Amino acid sequence: MTDKVLVFNGLSAVADTIEAFYESPALGNGTKIKTFTASNDTLTSQSYKAYIYNSAGVAAKSVVPFTIVVRDTADYGASIIGQVIPTGGTLRIESSNASGLNFYVTGVDL
Repeated sequence: MTDKVLVFNGLSAVADTIEAFYESPALGNGTKIKTFTASNDTLTSQSYKAYIYNSAGVAAKSVVPFTIVVRDTADYGASIIGQVIPTGGTLRIESSNASGLNFYVTGVDL
């Protein structure tokens, strides 16, 4: 199994809204998250939450709870590393500001 980029420099489009950033392929056994980075190049602190939804899109509790990323730093979403997005499920993120944080995520299809 080969690592692949799941989210390449992803930005939220709308503040305080849960948005889909990656959908696990409909065929296979899901997608395992290997790395997760939320970087902040803005002039102010930004916050985010990350979620894993099943293929039905049923609302879920956050896997990465409310996290503040101060300016010129990054957060590595430790609680989501190693988690599996189920087949047809999605990685979703909610940010405090549109285009505030940059998300880069890698993983592997199972």
